[in-house]
Amino acid sequence: MNSQQLVHEFEVLAPELQKQVFDFVAFLRKQQLRQQSSKRTVGEYKNKIRIADDFDAPLDDNFWLGQP
Repeated sequence: MNSQQLVHEFEVLAPELQKQVFDFVAFLRKQQLRQQSSKRTVGEYKNKIRIADDFDAPLDDNFWLGQP
């Protein structure tokens, strides 16, 4: 099916069905963008994340009591 046939099929639909088609296409595009953005590459965050030297150190009581 080429683009012209698709446009013709869309145009002969009732307006409420055209809205459903439009909403479905928007859903597919959003899903496609989500899949593209969720692909990760090895090392993409290298040198961008830092863990503090005292990461494993116990937290003092003020932290657990919600005091500054």
